[in-house]
Amino acid sequence: MRMVVAETLRMYPEPPLLIRRCRTENVLPQGAKSNTKDATVIRGMDMFISLYNIHRSPDFWEEPDAFDPMRFTRRFKGNVEGWNGFDPKLWEGQLYPNENSADFAFLPFGGGARKCVGDQFAMLEATVTLATVLQKFVFEFDHKTSGQGREEYMKHPQGLDHPVGMRTGATIHTRQGLHMLVKKR
Repeated sequence: MRMVVAETLRMYPEPPLLIRRCRTENVLPQGAKSNTKDATVIRGMDMFISLYNIHRSPDFWEEPDAFDPMRFTRRFKGNVEGWNGFDPKLWEGQLYPNENSADFAFLPFGGGARKCVGDQFAMLEATVTLATVLQKFVFEFDHKTSGQGREEYMKHPQGLDHPVGMRTGATIHTRQGLHMLVKKR
């Protein structure tokens, strides 16, 4: 259950980006696929870190658009020079995978000194809530509200015409709602 919550936060981080202010001038190395020079970040500059893009990058995650909670049990090295990859052994004995187990490629609560102080509580609360709700109810997409057949509705949202779709801003939202049929177990 904890890996399901972690995978959900990987795919749909809230917030989808972090904002940090640079305290000193730094030189950032070029990216893995960049043909540009190193970038200089000046003191006082705001940095926008797209967690959504990091969490969906094939450089850091095997099949990043697939919902796969078991990915947190497998080592993944990726293809970024200098990146240590994801190592499941580095989160053993903890509630969930963290920035250390993924060498800062998994940041649903931020990382380092500015990490959310409530991350452990939020993760535990989400896990207990999800387990309790799933124990009492069954959920199914209501594909009839979209005017499309079930097969089309169940496809992963890729385009703007998907019956659920997504839009982002400070948070991630469904484009047309998330119509569900809920039944007691």
